Amino acid sequence: MSSKRANLVICSAAFVNCIVVLLTLAIQGWSSTGLRAAARNSARISAMWFVIAFAAPGLVRFVRGLPSVMTLLWAWFAAHLVHFATVAILLASFERPHIAQHPGQAVLVVLIGSSLVFGTALTAASHSPVPTVIHSISLYSVFGIFTLAFTRNRVPSLRLLAVALALALVLRLTPRLKSAQTSATSAG
Repeated sequence: MSSKRANLVICSAAFVNCIVVLLTLAIQGWSSTGLRAAARNSARISAMWFVIAFAAPGLVRFVRGLPSVMTLLWAWFAAHLVHFATVAILLASFERPHIAQHPGQAVLVVLIGSSLVFGTALTAASHSPVPTVIHSISLYSVFGIFTLAFTRNRVPSLRLLAVALALALVLRLTPRLKSAQTSATSAG
């Protein structure tokens, strides 16, 4: 895939999520409620990009011309940065008292969440052992967080994202299982 096409995919992920945020605010209004809805919707768009990136190792068999796993991970990262920005605007505009009452909790959530997202993105291209382990831990942690969040979602239709994540896990692991079976068969 050309770098121009990869950049287009990555920028499109951020752009689409920005449009979702702006449309949500246009409908809901500039308020705590509107920004909370925009933050939720931006997280959902980010989750969809994550599902595609997470499933990509298995999807390449079915989708011709699929961007690389790396490009899809960076697209998810770009979409998630829009979510982070939306949450930051919400916190700065309407949630200052909550942050003042619970500063430790707020810092902890921001540090853990951003560390996982940045860790996943920044270690994606590494082939060294330690960054590869960090990438796997952070990638599967993000998978777990998204899966848990959508499994427990109050909106039943959004629980389908948890199903999509489960299918993505199967697609992600299928090529590894097949290569392990092939290795075991040829060794035996």
